Amino acid sequence: MNANQLKLIMMSLMVLDHLAPLLPPQLVVPFNLITRCVGVFFGFMAVEGFHYTRSRKNYLLRLYGWTGFMFLGNTIINTLIVKNPALGIHNNIFLTLAIGVSIIWAIDFSRRIKEPFFRILALLVALILTIVALLGLVEGGLVVVPFMLISYFFREQPRKRTIGYIIFSLILLSMNLIGLPDYSIDTLKMVMIMNPDFLFITVLPFIALYNGKKGSNKPIFKYIFYIFYPAHLWLITLIAFYLNQA
Repeated sequence: MNANQLKLIMMSLMVLDHLAPLLPPQLVVPFNLITRCVGVFFGFMAVEGFHYTRSRKNYLLRLYGWTGFMFLGNTIINTLIVKNPALGIHNNIFLTLAIGVSIIWAIDFSRRIKEPFFRILALLVALILTIVALLGLVEGGLVVVPFMLISYFFREQPRKRTIGYIIFSLILLSMNLIGLPDYSIDTLKMVMIMNPDFLFITVLPFIALYNGKKGSNKPIFKYIFYIFYPAHLWLITLIAFYLNQA
């Protein structure tokens, strides 16, 4: 399958994840578990975009531009309409992807530049941005950014890339298990439900289906994710808010 086809599938799963405020409680957890692959898939596609784009500068500016657009829309909705932190919207995966691409660009630059000063400076920028992501200061950064780095470093080595994904998933799983008071089935079930990030590994079948081709070059496919992501989140937030008011 090409990138456009897979993106449409992932956008459908993304809606299931974000529908939580409108769903009966018994559906929230299952939908949350089966959609852990979405964020990392778009991280994977961002790495592919970095590789294939004709202008990496424009690509990165586009990501940061949509980050600002999303932030502005979130701010307007949260301050002028919802006015309730519990019901507000704070998602912005554009920022996570932008930071991930920035790190990759800095690393790629350091590998090509000969001057030691600029190489060290680029690596320092990459390190700082990685720390920002790992501290959880951006949406899903703890998972998406390391996933993007694995995808970048082993892009030409699919088998090693898959092994990297599996090791990373096991690390996230072990982080859930360390320090538990007991390892009963109920405790393990609760921990997995509360922090299922390790299930990002379910993205592997979708990556395996990817044929390395972009698909149609029509503008709608270039911008559909950029438009759909904020639009569906804002719509769900507004619907949930007005239903809560009723």
